[in-house]
Amino acid sequence: MKKIIRTFILGLCIAFGAGAGNSLIAQIQPEAGFCFLEENDFYFHTNSYFNRLPLRCSQARIWRVYQPADKDPTSKPLFVFYNGGPGGATSAGLFSANTGRNAVSVDPQTYKGSVISNPHSWTRIGNLLHVDSRTAGFSYSMMENPQDDALRHAEWDAQNYNAFIDGADFVRVLLRFLADHPSIQNNPVVLVVESYGGIRSLVMLHLLLFYQDYANGNAIYQDPALVQEIQNHYNTVFPEYAGQTVPPSVIAQQFSHQVLIQPAITRYYQRLVAVEMLEAPGSILDDLAEETGVPYIRYEDQPWAIANPSPFNIMNNIYDYIDQIGRDPYIYSKPAGFFNGFFDAAAELLTHYDKLSQMTGVDTTGIPELYASARQQAYKIKFLEDYASLMSYSALLGPAPKVSDIQSFLFPCAEEDMTTVFGALQPWDRYFLDLNYDVSTAFALNRTVMESYDIHYRYSERFGEMFLDNVAFVETFITNAAYDIVVYCPSLPDALTYHASKLSSSTHDAVGPPQAERPGQILLEYNPGSVPGSNVTTRTIRFPYYANSGHAVPMTEPGEMLDDVTSWLEKTGFFADIMMRHPCKQRQGVKK
Repeated sequence: MKKIIRTFILGLCIAFGAGAGNSLIAQIQPEAGFCFLEENDFYFHTNSYFNRLPLRCSQARIWRVYQPADKDPTSKPLFVFYNGGPGGATSAGLFSANTGRNAVSVDPQTYKGSVISNPHSWTRIGNLLHVDSRTAGFSYSMMENPQDDALRHAEWDAQNYNAFIDGADFVRVLLRFLADHPSIQNNPVVLVVESYGGIRSLVMLHLLLFYQDYANGNAIYQDPALVQEIQNHYNTVFPEYAGQTVPPSVIAQQFSHQVLIQPAITRYYQRLVAVEMLEAPGSILDDLAEETGVPYIRYEDQPWAIANPSPFNIMNNIYDYIDQIGRDPYIYSKPAGFFNGFFDAAAELLTHYDKLSQMTGVDTTGIPELYASARQQAYKIKFLEDYASLMSYSALLGPAPKVSDIQSFLFPCAEEDMTTVFGALQPWDRYFLDLNYDVSTAFALNRTVMESYDIHYRYSERFGEMFLDNVAFVETFITNAAYDIVVYCPSLPDALTYHASKLSSSTHDAVGPPQAERPGQILLEYNPGSVPGSNVTTRTIRFPYYANSGHAVPMTEPGEMLDDVTSWLEKTGFFADIMMRHPCKQRQGVKK
């Protein structure tokens, strides 16, 4: 009976559409579509007018899907989901992998996917917003004359692809979504992210918590228009601070929690510690060697080893071994291709409009920006035939893409159904990309890198320091999955100790907290005065161990993770004092 009622309500939601204005049904119905981002001027600097790099990002349409909470959505928090990459599609990742009302189930033998009702939907505890990043998933950018190869190639540079403008994109999408939904505009927000999404999360939270630094010259990234948009949001949510700088402790009443799934945070130090642990005698690589009968040859014993290698050189040696034994580096208990097989299956399903409508709960034929006629300025592809440029990804990020992956990227086979409904796209556009290799390369090699601005997400220490600033105010949950090589989370506690300007110690407590079904936490000791606006001395990060999971924990242990997050939120007082955390609701007369 419940299923019948739910189906009936979903049908009503689709039938009413987005044109229902501010009526109750418009506030609680699922939504899918695009947020428009205009061109925007920003710059990087090094405390000197003469060391300034002014840039202007391009227009973009950012895909987002909203699913309201199962019960009383106006009193529930907003969970914001996104994958990383950079250039990874949230739609084929967290949106499809057991977080929303529906999910993609993949046959492990055929890698064929089907849409199923998800018994572990996060709508049980809140409202959900899934977002695809610029030119990934269903999102696309826009420019004049995208058919001009030289002009289009120039778009793949720092003005559109770096960690700060990427985080700014997501802040803009989030704040505009909240402004368009006044019934939940003041509600607490929880970021739920995966992989490189950890970098995006820490940038977003730092922009939100210490926002004035990003217009007054204190931060390396300066974006006055974004700071004004953040201030406008706070003027509404915290009216007692209207026109004033809001302290981070107050801001954290709304942006209070983050859930990080196998995150990149302090990328260089995470890799440095990871390769030390993995190359040590008796590591999991020796276990795999014993299990498979294929010995692991450590980097220093390879005939081609170089002196003073970077941790990324050593990690490539590990990736080669994982490939040699036919395992998946994202979840090494599984055969090679398991992780990407899920993404491929999800991409195949999502590029059939009826399945996309089923997954989102929205009739997608009613989304005008999907149609080819609205995409004459759209682009998602830099090179149309140059495989060599994409193969550079392997040296920059990790496991090398196979030629078949790149051919699929350039010449997708799953978009015919979309073309039939929405029209044929130009060669430089795509309806969907589950991983845009052009984005990955642009993040790693761009003008800021060439001009030595210290913002490279793989090497700069500033991201780990920003993360620790945020954690002083924001409750944090990080997964520790047993079978992930790509982001080897056991390295994280020791990696954080390299940020000695912030921390005096970082300790992995493998048995706490008390009575946790999946124990684990990281205990941080801060240096006095190391975080602006905070007297923090200690913080605890929840760090549960998932014995059956790899890089995508919700894919393999969805119920366990949802239970852990729910329990953690309860123990941090999130649900009990949700209105106390956001007194604006009380002022507006909303009952607890």
